[in-house]
Amino acid sequence: MVFNIQNEENKKTEKIETCYTCGKKFDMNKEDGSRYRYEKFPLCAYCAEFYGFYFDDPGQKRKEK
Repeated sequence: MVFNIQNEENKKTEKIETCYTCGKKFDMNKEDGSRYRYEKFPLCAYCAEFYGFYFDDPGQKRKEK
């Protein structure tokens, strides 16, 4: 018997967003720290890490490295 098992990552599609702060295009579905600010402004991983001290949303937890 053969089972067809798909990896969860294969099911995800690319969700290309433009960073609200720096204008860089990035894939929001990657697990790299990118997030939405106030659930509507996309931030790339770099800006989310760099400005995280100033922009902390109380409802969101930062991913530990």
